[in-house]
Amino acid sequence: MNNIDNQEVFNSSKKSNQQQKFLAVINLLLAAVSVTLLIVIITKILPLFEKEEQPENKTSHNIQVEVLNACGTAGLADKFTDLLRSKKFDVVKTGNFASFDIDNSFVIDRVGNKEYAYYLADSIGIPKSNVIQQFNKNYYLDVTLVIGKDFNNLLNH
Repeated sequence: MNNIDNQEVFNSSKKSNQQQKFLAVINLLLAAVSVTLLIVIITKILPLFEKEEQPENKTSHNIQVEVLNACGTAGLADKFTDLLRSKKFDVVKTGNFASFDIDNSFVIDRVGNKEYAYYLADSIGIPKSNVIQQFNKNYYLDVTLVIGKDFNNLLNH
């Protein structure tokens, strides 16, 4: 009888070990599923809190732009108007700059928010160092693009 009791204890212990291993595997699977769900939830929620790269929720299509030719090449303001409109900027005025001997193109911030000017400059390859501020409350636009003799570099951007 003692042999039978030992056998039952052994079988019971064996079953207990198998159950513990089974529960451990289930726990690992549940932990893996939980971590996966957590990662999915975080990757879906985080973008909602990230700041947009565009200035103050303003998109290019509602940044109002004036385009001025400052090198004398005929039709240049129209070419850049088409380029900027293809990039969704709102070109509201075109014309000639006061002079045709400007070497390097630049952008003028007209409203006191350089981020708009930087955004336009970056979109066509003008360095930030070529962005200036010149406020004019009589202008009803955000930025002015002055196209210099370096315009070929910008058209290829």
